[in-house]
Amino acid sequence: MEPTFFRKRHLSFQPFRIQDKSLFQSFMQGNGRICDHTFANLFAWQQTFGNQWAEYNGHLIVRSRTSAHNEHSKYMILPNILSPNLSEIMHLIEADAGTREFSLVQLSPVETQHLEQQYPGQFMFDTSRDMSDYLYYIKDFNTFQGRKLAAKRNHVNKFKSLYSFHYKTLTPGLFEQCMQLERTWRYEQHGDTTQLEEEENAIRLFFDNYEDLELTGGTLFVKNELVAFTFGSPINEDTFDIHIEKADTRYEGVFPMISQLFAQHLSPQYQYVNREEDLGLAGLRQSKLSYHPLRLEQKFSARPLTDELRDIIRLWRDCFHDETSFLHSVLSRFYNKSRMIVRKSDSQIVSSCLLIPCDSPIGKIGYLYAISTAERHRRQGLAAQVTQEAIVHARNQGMSAVALIPADEGLQQYYAQFGFEPHPYPIRFANDCDLGTGDPTKDHPMFLNFKDKPIPAIELVCTPDGV
Repeated sequence: MEPTFFRKRHLSFQPFRIQDKSLFQSFMQGNGRICDHTFANLFAWQQTFGNQWAEYNGHLIVRSRTSAHNEHSKYMILPNILSPNLSEIMHLIEADAGTREFSLVQLSPVETQHLEQQYPGQFMFDTSRDMSDYLYYIKDFNTFQGRKLAAKRNHVNKFKSLYSFHYKTLTPGLFEQCMQLERTWRYEQHGDTTQLEEEENAIRLFFDNYEDLELTGGTLFVKNELVAFTFGSPINEDTFDIHIEKADTRYEGVFPMISQLFAQHLSPQYQYVNREEDLGLAGLRQSKLSYHPLRLEQKFSARPLTDELRDIIRLWRDCFHDETSFLHSVLSRFYNKSRMIVRKSDSQIVSSCLLIPCDSPIGKIGYLYAISTAERHRRQGLAAQVTQEAIVHARNQGMSAVALIPADEGLQQYYAQFGFEPHPYPIRFANDCDLGTGDPTKDHPMFLNFKDKPIPAIELVCTPDGV
């Protein structure tokens, strides 16, 4: 029987308000260097991610989601999960999630070890290179000294030689010029700009509450024209987090210039600067790496293993011989019940197909992954059933096409019966999780086209669970 204590308790979540800042910071003194733990970030991005918080027995629990339509709740336990009250907190989180899938997120390596020790074999863990924070020494930005940073030093010197410039501390009187620069930059981008629009909304919230959030920023002018701005807030007493950095790239060397000037004007108490994650964007990754980070701050997620997930892992391991850590990563990111088409025998999953929505140049595409059937249940038409159901599901969701990569050439004829046709160009996955065969030279896709539009060479951006 469940203890009476737990039946009477629940987590009472509320939005982030400016007046919560001092309480929040009292919990976070000296805790880690992860950008997601700053009050300013949680406050400014709450419209996008639905951030809310609750207090329980010396901890803050932050609840969020990855989109407005996401049924998957994500929880952070702050300042960390190394608590004698962890079992109570976990029970309350489970009760709050109810029937929804949920994960614990932004965990440190130490926290993942602790969670596995407390709940052995009950979670699957994942870490994404795309979401790791970049941590640097501030002193490196002050001078860009040394061989590794010679290119940055040269860019700064080039900027100084080309332009008549001056630096100003970011103040409210400059906000509108900053927003105009941000809008100009956004209008020049191509494709889906939803994330950029969300970023603009976050910047407005930052600016609307700039002084109350105790943000610090800087601007760079060439003559009288604003060409760059940046701002951030402390993570802890020795680490500063850069929330936003924008610049007009028509000015050669503008990014190294604003980053150096800002570092030079920061309080000397800060030894480190966190320049946040690259989100898997190739250009952003190249830029962040070019500053030679001290290290990447890994962030882990932990997702409870349900009976269905255990069945799927067992089936996939038997069929594809993948490592458990890889299966945990795939399922942590892309699984939910509505995406997983299964057939069961004696209450156990014996055939499955994961339908992953992906962004592409021709709109949403459904990627059919890991179509599998247990050996003793083959030749019963189960793989055909889950494949056909996945196709119908994708069509009903208004997708442009479905795609798959046959495990070998012999399966091309099998999938042709459903209308799939070989495609002359390979698929490239933008995410840091290889959803192909493991050998890019063998990733020859087949497509079933719903819209009768030509399908070019495609890069698929596989959408995380619930979006």
